[in-house]
Amino acid sequence: HLDLSRCRFLEGEGIRFCLKHMPNVKRVKLSSATRFDVTNHFAEGACLQTVKLEYLDVSECPILDNEGIKRLVTTCQGKVIRHLDLSGCSKLIDDSIAGTIAFCQNLECINLAGAVNVTSFGIGIIAYICRRTLRCLSLRECVGVDLPRLLMCHSDELIDLAGSEDDHRVLPPNFEGDDNDRRLYITALCSVLVQMNRVHDNVADILHMSQRYMASFKKLDKKWATIWGSSEERSSEGRMFGQLENLDLGYVGTEDIRLEGCLSIIAWLNEGRLKQVDLEGLTTISHFDISVLGSTSRNNLQRLNASSMTDLPSAHSSCFFFHNLKNISELDLSGYNHWDGDSKGVALVFLANLKSLKLDHTNIKEAVLVTVLTKCKQLLKLSVNGCTDLSSGRICAAKLVNKDLRLLELDCRHIKLDTPLWKIQKTYPSLLRLNNCCTELGTKMLRAHHSNFSWRVGRRDGIKCKSKKRRRDGTVATGSRHLSKEGSKSFANYCSILSTGLSYSKNCEQEMFGCKTCSIDFGNFVCLACSKICHKGHDVFSVGYGFGCCDCCIFSSCQCLDKDIEV
Repeated sequence: HLDLSRCRFLEGEGIRFCLKHMPNVKRVKLSSATRFDVTNHFAEGACLQTVKLEYLDVSECPILDNEGIKRLVTTCQGKVIRHLDLSGCSKLIDDSIAGTIAFCQNLECINLAGAVNVTSFGIGIIAYICRRTLRCLSLRECVGVDLPRLLMCHSDELIDLAGSEDDHRVLPPNFEGDDNDRRLYITALCSVLVQMNRVHDNVADILHMSQRYMASFKKLDKKWATIWGSSEERSSEGRMFGQLENLDLGYVGTEDIRLEGCLSIIAWLNEGRLKQVDLEGLTTISHFDISVLGSTSRNNLQRLNASSMTDLPSAHSSCFFFHNLKNISELDLSGYNHWDGDSKGVALVFLANLKSLKLDHTNIKEAVLVTVLTKCKQLLKLSVNGCTDLSSGRICAAKLVNKDLRLLELDCRHIKLDTPLWKIQKTYPSLLRLNNCCTELGTKMLRAHHSNFSWRVGRRDGIKCKSKKRRRDGTVATGSRHLSKEGSKSFANYCSILSTGLSYSKNCEQEMFGCKTCSIDFGNFVCLACSKICHKGHDVFSVGYGFGCCDCCIFSSCQCLDKDIEV
């Protein structure tokens, strides 16, 4: 692992030297290397045979242009690269995307956040050419992407399948439910597809352009399959977005682009493999899209950010809406003003597996929230900032009913504060953060976590002491305090989320591990304790060091959250 991020004076010559003389390096991070230039230091068509990079991060490199990305991928043997981070590279265009994908035949993850010049055609090349391997795609703030132009050609096909007698072809392979659920799913799918055709004035032009795109993708795929030596059977199998697991569409496209139906088509093409979806800032997503997504990915979907969604389900369809999300672990519905009345929103009780719930600036009622808190026994984080209809007293009362409720983070700013904060903290003694500020326990846990991490990796920056000499008893002199080996072992059997919480801070740096068995990678990780206990016997690999919180409780069943740590 070679991390050269934030090296502002690093240029292309030094990178080429490192790659040439480090044949065993598999991960290279060059993010925010503002002077990194490939064109002047990497010869065109040159290839380092000893380099076998699997992870390449060149995010926020402003000098890196289209030709530079092509040369870099060619030099590093693009067929081996599985993770490519190009976020913040604003000079990217569709031609450079096509040239890069031509060499990355095994690409699993690509991050194009902030690529303002990339259009739907470039995204389609990635989604179709890499349809058998692509598992993670980030299009955040790609304002040039028009998803209807890419996906409209599938809408007519879906409508015909749903209206035919053989309508089981429109159902996902892992669909669970009775005939009523099947009818509701097909009704939601047809409704959003009809809505997709109605909201666009030039449907015929968009459909024609989408069909032309698809024909071009097939032609390119056939051409590159010949170059790569793939068989015709392999080149023709699979569908666009077929293996996708993580999808980030936050703020994609411009405000005048209507996105109704796009998420439903992606979910249908994906056949229920999506685990994490981010729809932040998308106001034109329909509630039918969420229902279709939940129906297709009911067993896999664990994290959903649908904040800013304005299309609200009716009282009749809200039960189907939340029932399809019953297995989700982390949900963000900020700004979702659906709860008009004490009875609406009660369908949230279906979400019994929630670990994190964010309902900022919504009109949720007290009766609904108390019902949810009494049902969600595994909830660790609750955010109701700006919910003026709520009171702190009812949040405390929920603890009396649900004794197993163990909140680590609570944000109740700008609500009716009829119960003081000290009493809230006494009601929930496990709180690490209250109203976005660390509690006394949270401060102690973060310091202990940082000192423990510094001990394990051999650092001294986390241990304030006058003398840095080791004692014979295995302790480090810290004035009146000593950090011993036994003290560092106190965290060995506990998930780091009990110390860091579910938020990011400067003291939450830790070892990061991925798990191929549980598909926890591409920005998600598990801590050291979970890698040894919860994922024992799995295919676990090290990702290095970084800031963040453990995702074991979100994407798998964490066994390290049951006990309290003694600080």
